[in-house]
Amino acid sequence: MQFDQEGWLNEARRRETGNRSTARNSRRVVVLHYTAGYDLDSAVDHFLNTNAERKASAHFVVDVDGDIVQMVSTQEVSWHAGRGVYRGQSGGFNGKSIGIEIVNPGYHFRRTDGTYENWRRQPVSAARLAPFPGMTEATDPWVSSNPVFWPNFPSPQIEAVENLVRELLATYPSIEDIVSHRDVDPIQKLRVDPGRAFPMRHIRMLLADPEGNRDPAAGRVAVSATSVLFVRGGPGTGFDKLDWGRLRRDDARFDRGAGRAD
Repeated sequence: MQFDQEGWLNEARRRETGNRSTARNSRRVVVLHYTAGYDLDSAVDHFLNTNAERKASAHFVVDVDGDIVQMVSTQEVSWHAGRGVYRGQSGGFNGKSIGIEIVNPGYHFRRTDGTYENWRRQPVSAARLAPFPGMTEATDPWVSSNPVFWPNFPSPQIEAVENLVRELLATYPSIEDIVSHRDVDPIQKLRVDPGRAFPMRHIRMLLADPEGNRDPAAGRVAVSATSVLFVRGGPGTGFDKLDWGRLRRDDARFDRGAGRAD
């Protein structure tokens, strides 16, 4: 897996979209999304639609089998998180971020008969959910006060996302953070992707991966010195709080290098 000088990945299928800006992308942040749909083609078609009322795109779309489609060069700007708020600043976020869309339909509601409805409250057949290996039951206050059900991500898909992020970090040393779409929507609180079933902490820890020859301190987080801790996106209070929920000082995640209590 390797990027060429024009910002295209050699192992990705290229489906270039007009929903983009040719302005220079400063590539400071990687943002992970889910597509809110069940298949690759519908997501790619949506991003190719230059006549849509709300034009959207992403640099990459990752299918359930690990197939990667690239739609925008990493040198240019895709329209994936235009209202994102990062480090307290809004506006221009797309111009400094790489958007990765992961094929996954997002949260579901379980009916009394054991079947599911999607986030639009439409019934979903078992066949539509078959590519996703089971459900993770979890509460999200932006969705509902009751638990909802998040389709799990297949292993080949997670592996492809991890490899893609590793290559982005190795190729572009300007990247300093990896966030979820949810992390950059603290005001509207409408975007919850990539959701509770996605291993966001694991992907974020790639910032400290020694195989990438990156500073291990870059993957650490600064947190409050109180008994209840909040995780931030980097080693300082200038970084946004991430959606890890509240942690205690004895949380086992600190033993794995996921954070630091200062």
